[in-house]
Amino acid sequence: MNKILLMLTMAAFLISCTTAKITDKDIQARAETLDFGDSSSATLASKAWQASDDKDYPALFAYTQRCVDLYGAEGKRMNHALTAFEPPDRAAEQWALNDVGTCLFIMANAYVELEMYPEAVETYKTLANDYKYAQCWDPKGWFWHPAANADMKAEQYKYMD
Repeated sequence: MNKILLMLTMAAFLISCTTAKITDKDIQARAETLDFGDSSSATLASKAWQASDDKDYPALFAYTQRCVDLYGAEGKRMNHALTAFEPPDRAAEQWALNDVGTCLFIMANAYVELEMYPEAVETYKTLANDYKYAQCWDPKGWFWHPAANADMKAEQYKYMD
């Protein structure tokens, strides 16, 4: 009897540890309950980081997708006008590029955490191809590049699933 109880407990534990896929329905339902603030790209990226820290994936995808929907075209335009990263004193001028690139980085990493590899691959590809010159400010005092190694990550996860 104890062996059966132990096996059932272990099975329940293993089932609870499996990674769940997030659906569009999950995201839409969560989006209806969220405060998007002023819906600026900076606000959406900040809220996406917080949702990432909280492992609130439906919120994370709602914030990041809204940022991409509202500012993706402008960010892509900014990226295609550049041939190199802006210097730190002018990086903030590329606000849409930076915030959309950051949101795509957050989104792609969340897809990996959820083992949603095809979605991660497509998001990394978009980041690498369309937001290559995005920069994200680190509170420690420097800019980092969300698209760095995105093409390699897309290749890394291409055959997983």
